[in-house]
Amino acid sequence: MKSNDLENNSISCHFTIKDIEELASISSFKRGESLYKSGAVQKITKTGNRYDAVVNGSRPYKVHIIDDRNSLHLDCNCPYDHEGICKHLVAFSLKILAGDYQVSSVIPTLSDVDFINEYSKIDTKKKLSFLEQLLDRDNDLRQQFFAFSESEAGKLDALIGEKIEEIRLKIHLALSDLDLDDLSYYDDYEHGYREHWEIEYDAAIEKIKGEFEPHIKSIITYIKKGNLLDAFRILLGLYEGIQDLPDLDNDNYVFDGEYNNEVSEILEQYFRDISNVINTIIKSNKATLEVVELIFDRISYYDNQKTSDERPIYLMKDFEILFQSLITNKEVAQFLYKKIQENHFESIDSAYILLNIAEISDDESLWIKTAEIYAENEAEIAKQLLLKYQSKNAIQELNRIAEMAFNIWPDQFDKYIIETIDKKQQEDLYVEALKNYVSRKSSIKYYKILKTYLTKEQTIDFVNKFRGNFQKVFYVQMLAVEKRYEDILPCIKSDIYFYDIDKLLKPVLNIYPSECYSIIIEINKEALEEPKRNRSTYQRMIKTLRLLKDITSKKQEAGAFLYSLYNHKPNLPALKDEMRRAKLI
Repeated sequence: MKSNDLENNSISCHFTIKDIEELASISSFKRGESLYKSGAVQKITKTGNRYDAVVNGSRPYKVHIIDDRNSLHLDCNCPYDHEGICKHLVAFSLKILAGDYQVSSVIPTLSDVDFINEYSKIDTKKKLSFLEQLLDRDNDLRQQFFAFSESEAGKLDALIGEKIEEIRLKIHLALSDLDLDDLSYYDDYEHGYREHWEIEYDAAIEKIKGEFEPHIKSIITYIKKGNLLDAFRILLGLYEGIQDLPDLDNDNYVFDGEYNNEVSEILEQYFRDISNVINTIIKSNKATLEVVELIFDRISYYDNQKTSDERPIYLMKDFEILFQSLITNKEVAQFLYKKIQENHFESIDSAYILLNIAEISDDESLWIKTAEIYAENEAEIAKQLLLKYQSKNAIQELNRIAEMAFNIWPDQFDKYIIETIDKKQQEDLYVEALKNYVSRKSSIKYYKILKTYLTKEQTIDFVNKFRGNFQKVFYVQMLAVEKRYEDILPCIKSDIYFYDIDKLLKPVLNIYPSECYSIIIEINKEALEEPKRNRSTYQRMIKTLRLLKDITSKKQEAGAFLYSLYNHKPNLPALKDEMRRAKLI
């Protein structure tokens, strides 16, 4: 895969292939490339600045990326817990960078800033004329207009027709009794053959969605007509109804004990879809405040119950995206803030909601106070706080948060610290960040910077940490920088059939010419003896054969050996072809 090809296609992304390489380990990136090429990434949907998809690995894994201009948030529900991002996120990112995704049609293309600027220039008569024509053409819009003009709602149990409790019981029973043994096995998978369990998994997911769909359609219909209250009554009924489901599964354990989590993730996606629809309609403050009141009334209803058996739990984190679509001005933001405080919901679960409230309220002190409280819990909040202090040139605060963030998430903040903080003021932190980044990314460029801060003993200790581990090439490269050539040769001899043996040989070709020449000859003679030689064998040979021409004292012998290979008997056409391509003959 050519990096430039992907970067040229990433017009609408704010990240590049280099960013993904930075976030992934070398092995994870290579595996992700293979996964991408195999077609494992299913259809990607772009909703605003968020991308969602499923990647087929040992099972289907749900991935998403939130691509902000100043930060990149990636998430996968696989169990990967090693260095960098997982291979599923790498494959997912590569498909995005290739431009292979669909944009959700419910997202408006005109930014708020552009709209406000243009709207302010339009004559009032033209605005009214446009409104009249819209109302004439669209009955849903008329409903929204009347809902906007005079929003009406009663108490918790006295709304137009939807009953939260009825919806709750209906969806809970439906999902508790779902038959997952009678699944369709028709495979319309666009990328070819799939495992039987993958087809079964998709069929099970579709069955679950089938129970949700009528309710979701009703919610969207209500929203488009401006009836937010009934829409949210159904939504709250669904939210409560999916809690404490039995551990449903089929005979083949398609969900492997994760049925509750799978249902929750499906509803979470529907919440995003509903939020997008809310963003497209006109909302009065009164209607929005009534919805906020409804949510917190429901919370209070359960708080006042004497028994806690089978009591639904409301988590602010689950409503984050919905609140973002509802909070459109300072009045609503402050009302929501009051409700959160009254119900003692100020926690990490509500952190992003509180930050959004502060932004809409134009309350920078509240934003900073909130970010300071939760920066230790969320790397993304720490990043935003760093950017805030950087924009304010608040160096002392910037250094303090940078040190805290690096201590908790070194792999996420090492590069930021290297590029941002004052290395004279914060030399110890700068050096620690350099060590972490150099180790994590096997970066010779940054190693050369790091070594200028280390004593001779510290340098030896740092390099020796890599002896015998999986970063053999990087170890040899550092030895070459330190001119410790006597330590390179034993490293080569310990495994002359190492995949990247050419990279180990290169630094000492003319330091130990006879030894390197002999090793190269042995490797290639052994390759010719392989019983199942093919073109990939010859391509692997070329990697070391190229080095022969660089051994100054062995040019004549190297030429003779290359000539003998080219004229090998029996004839080896594929080897000849590869040698011609490499210009060895």
